[in-house]
Amino acid sequence: MKQKKLLTFLLTISLILGITVQPVSAQNLDALSDYSIKLAIYPNHLEAGIFEHDVGYFFVLSKQGVPITSSYDVPVSLSSDDSSIASVPNKIILKANEEFVSFPITTGEKSGQTTITATLNGKTTFQKIEVGTDQTYLPDDLILELHFPTNEMHVNSEMPFSVFLKTFDGNPVRVPDDIPIKFEYEKSLASPNSDILTIKKGDYYAWGTISTFEKTGNTFLRAIYDEVGLDVAKSIKISSTLPTALQLTVYPKMIPAEIDRKLDIFVTVVDSEGNPTKTPHDIPLNFFSSEQYPIGEKLAKVVTSEKPVIKKGEFGFLLQEKFSLQNLLANDILIGVTAEGYGTATDVFRTVGESIEIEENTKKSINNVYDFGFNTKNYGKAVSVYGLEKIPSNATAFFTYQLSLIEDDEDDDGIRPDGTEIEIHSECADSSSELNNDALNSEITHNTELEPEDMLLYSIDCLEDEELYPAQTGESLYSDGYVQKINVISSDDEIGKIMDGGNIQSSYSYGTTQIITGQKTGPLTISTSVNGVGTGSFSTQVINSLEQKEVRIFSPTGDDTLIFDRDGYFDVFLVALDGSERPKVMKDNGKYLITPTNGLMEISRGETFTFAQLRSDTFDVSEQETSVTLTVEPIGENIDSDLEGEKTFVTWPTSKLQVFFPVDKINAEHQENIGIIQLVDLQGNPVIPKFDVKSKITSSHDSVLQVIDDAVIPAGISYTTFPIKTTGSIGAAEIHVSAKGVNGTSYLINTASSQTQLLISSGGLATEVKVDEPIEFRLFVDDENAQAVPNASLKIVTEDNVVISPDVLRTSSDGSAIVSLTAFEGPSISFDIVATAEGYAEGQDSFTVNVDAPQQAFDAIDLELPEWIIYIVIAGILMVGAVVFMFLKKSKTNLEEEWEEEDEL
Repeated sequence: MKQKKLLTFLLTISLILGITVQPVSAQNLDALSDYSIKLAIYPNHLEAGIFEHDVGYFFVLSKQGVPITSSYDVPVSLSSDDSSIASVPNKIILKANEEFVSFPITTGEKSGQTTITATLNGKTTFQKIEVGTDQTYLPDDLILELHFPTNEMHVNSEMPFSVFLKTFDGNPVRVPDDIPIKFEYEKSLASPNSDILTIKKGDYYAWGTISTFEKTGNTFLRAIYDEVGLDVAKSIKISSTLPTALQLTVYPKMIPAEIDRKLDIFVTVVDSEGNPTKTPHDIPLNFFSSEQYPIGEKLAKVVTSEKPVIKKGEFGFLLQEKFSLQNLLANDILIGVTAEGYGTATDVFRTVGESIEIEENTKKSINNVYDFGFNTKNYGKAVSVYGLEKIPSNATAFFTYQLSLIEDDEDDDGIRPDGTEIEIHSECADSSSELNNDALNSEITHNTELEPEDMLLYSIDCLEDEELYPAQTGESLYSDGYVQKINVISSDDEIGKIMDGGNIQSSYSYGTTQIITGQKTGPLTISTSVNGVGTGSFSTQVINSLEQKEVRIFSPTGDDTLIFDRDGYFDVFLVALDGSERPKVMKDNGKYLITPTNGLMEISRGETFTFAQLRSDTFDVSEQETSVTLTVEPIGENIDSDLEGEKTFVTWPTSKLQVFFPVDKINAEHQENIGIIQLVDLQGNPVIPKFDVKSKITSSHDSVLQVIDDAVIPAGISYTTFPIKTTGSIGAAEIHVSAKGVNGTSYLINTASSQTQLLISSGGLATEVKVDEPIEFRLFVDDENAQAVPNASLKIVTEDNVVISPDVLRTSSDGSAIVSLTAFEGPSISFDIVATAEGYAEGQDSFTVNVDAPQQAFDAIDLELPEWIIYIVIAGILMVGAVVFMFLKKSKTNLEEEWEEEDEL
């Protein structure tokens, strides 16, 4: 009975000594010395102009840096170092039980930096802010770019060009101040519209035009940025579709050396690029030949009598004249033509010494003596067609077709089926043994001693295998009339139409076809078939050097780079180009649809290009998609579908979203929190959108932080706030913000508790326990200030080798609780304890105890000790426990006294 009374007394004393007062969540700042204040201004870079921005925030932070509330209203003093840049109220009030107070910042017309200062109870905090964009520096790694849509130009034409700055890694630079770019150029050939272009402050580029004069040649344009010593130069080739030279062709290339042999001599004009063109005025022609007799004299008479001329609006002149060539057996007979201001053009043909009628393969010698069958072989037959490789549209052109036999070297020597020997011309024989001694000893050089191209073609036998030899027809062949033995067709009548198929007169080998080309250009094939002989064809290209062949999308910030702003606007040129990739002066207005922007652009008559700023809601570029393909489609009646094209650009947004949080740690117990987003350019300057900017805001861990709504930045201002809801959990979450057409960003924010952390300790728990022997020990729950926390909930989690009872319990008024522990096996046991209490942050701890092997137990009975000894042992144990408990309480009291001394100081 006495023992029970003693235990009751000791426990009562312990409970009395353990009583404490529970803390409240709001803080008495006068009594709390360990806190700090936080001034937050976000965004801290504001656009210039008179405006009131609600971007200032003031917080009181715990020693852990977490916002806390005050138990009463707190006045806070504010000041600005330069109120002409930004001014603030002189005083604001942080109301009781509110986590922060916001205040406005009023900006003026003046740009610059200033510092805002806040003061509370002798504590001071400040933050710098910037208003406007007065930065005048550029990156060190700069490249000056000069950009043309093409390096080819026509005389008397115009095209746009641009200048811009970029970094070494290709990023276009938005200039912080006006950048003057001056130009050097060859003044006699072309000039820009201005000797200086200025890239305006806030822009990425400047553009101008360059115009060519009447001269052809190569010119250059050099751009110079003197301030930083940058320059760049590019060349431009200037050509013309006006005629600059003559071109002459002679067909056929082989004709018999006989009387009255007709030649087709076709003279055309070409431009500086070698393309056929038309002459704007008459061009008189003067012909000549390397063989004065009989060809040169005849040509001179033609010039005198007929006065040959390429007429205005035409591109060529056809001279068909007969020449008596019976005494002329030669290679590379030259015929030439000259015209004042256009130079000279020549071509060659050759004569052959043996005629063959294609119907009977009958040879006629150079002495005009027929050999009926003796030297006749079974030659293959062919029809060959010849012409110009390029001819202009809307012009008259001529093609020559010729009958030919095909040389077969395999039957040059042999015996005919009737037993007679096949003989070939001695000059074409392979063996010199066939020549008599007189020939061997003579000074004559025979064909067998020459290269094939140098041989005089006495006979078809002198040709290489598979080569063609002209063959005469024994009757006249026509391409029209009742009996058509010649058929000439065009592959596309819209490109080139047959006007006269021509004919082959008896004893001649060739005929001439006349065609008329239309407005349409492209490849054209002229095919000729001759009954009983075969079919031949020739492919040419009908071109219009001034015809529009392309409409090119030209970005002023690079070949493959497209700069677009936050609202989806981007600058683009459309340039009309001809077949030589030169800017084309439009004869009529040309309209074009640009997709996916759905923009309509028009190049006006007399112009070569147009400029537009396009925009489309469908123009969307995410962080994962860094390119866009623009398609150009011609619009209107009778459009040329070949002008449709597309171009893929790498996209460069000119702006990005930034996200801010006023504090580094969000109070996990305070559900109403805010974040701020701002639209800025790539250099961090505020961007004022023309339209509302709808953002997408997500949290990586909704269990920690939840985004309530996606924020919308209103038109005319660069920023806005958005709400964030906490769940009470301690942790971290990444907040990601994005919007259409801008670069997004992410920010990692932590949550923490403003409440005092619960601490767990034990009393009476030995470092080693015995197996299967229950022991009792005491658990203590205190706050961070070593104050006992009553009514705290304890949850104990154990492993299978130990039992603690009870495993869920609450602390008594002294902040302690008694539990029983029984270990089943060693060598050690462990358990976790989680403490929770209203108004406190959760506390956790782990404990590990060694387990001893079973030993022989002894007690007072075994030792036969007197009963009073038992009371002394029990009293001693209780005294030891009381001393331990009082030691802990003393430690807490000493801490409180130290804090009180600090408050008094």
